[in-house]
Amino acid sequence: MITTKEFKAFLEEDERQILALKNANLLKINAIDEETNENIANISYICYVDFAIGATPLSNYEKTKLIGLYDKANQQFYYHRIYSIYEFNQAFDKVAKELGAINFKNLNRMVKKTIDKELNSIYEETFVKRVIESRTDPEEEFKKAFMDKVMTSFFETGTTVYGKDNEYITDLNAYDYVKLVNDKEYVSELVDNYLSSKGSFVSDKTNLDINIEKYIDNQVKLKFERNIKLSDEDEMILSLLKNISKVKNARTVKIVYEQGHNVVDLDLDVDELKNCNYRSLVSNNYAFSSYAIKTRKGAEDFTEMFRSKDNPFGNIFIKGIKKVTYGRKTLYEVK
Repeated sequence: MITTKEFKAFLEEDERQILALKNANLLKINAIDEETNENIANISYICYVDFAIGATPLSNYEKTKLIGLYDKANQQFYYHRIYSIYEFNQAFDKVAKELGAINFKNLNRMVKKTIDKELNSIYEETFVKRVIESRTDPEEEFKKAFMDKVMTSFFETGTTVYGKDNEYITDLNAYDYVKLVNDKEYVSELVDNYLSSKGSFVSDKTNLDINIEKYIDNQVKLKFERNIKLSDEDEMILSLLKNISKVKNARTVKIVYEQGHNVVDLDLDVDELKNCNYRSLVSNNYAFSSYAIKTRKGAEDFTEMFRSKDNPFGNIFIKGIKKVTYGRKTLYEVK
């Protein structure tokens, strides 16, 4: 459909504005400075157009798609994939790679890294550190949130416990990319605009305020985490779920449950175990609901055997679970 040689020639030729393709065209149009309404020297929009007649990248014509920018002075092409033009992408990805093209995502990362650097310098200021030191949040609430996060992280890859969130929503448009390509110092203006703008439609807080608050909250939580005191039941919950999570796609595990003189083998539903939050476990006196028992008969027998005044719903106490197995593999055992 298109070769690297013909696309490079198209980018370099001053007079040529249209490159004819099968069932489509590429357009090269001078970038305009929106403040002066004059051409920006050596920078062009490169657009994919199903039908070229009358289409420009500034129109609302739905068939026009911006696929990149060309910086002629530095012979550098910047691009992003348009997923709705799959057939074109297959051929063009090879061309972009051979040209050493830079993805628009790299320009986004440059802005976000600069925002991150600016915010981190503010986080080091005295007033932020004082707020962190003076915060007196209820530790029990931190503990509940921490335990829920850790329990979730066992089963969901990529979950970060009290991690840093630097996915700043910058909403860059094509003109921002042009200005970044033309003037790397423009990144400072984008950072200032982001930090000073409102971060929400329902609040007057700026993105700077919101990010400082997030940072302070995370640091207070991390300070608590370093000194967290877990009960024996807490440790058992974490050990139990962590070891079960190591068996990928497990639907059922077998447990040995013991209370008093009674011992029973049970099949438990893994989804019921992993979806229990810490608050519900604690409110049930550190116990899973009998709904986790895989069969109705097993649940009825268990309830009849272990329901009591202290356990009116026949729940499965953490301390009663002595062993967990999956097939021949022992996942958890109380010695």
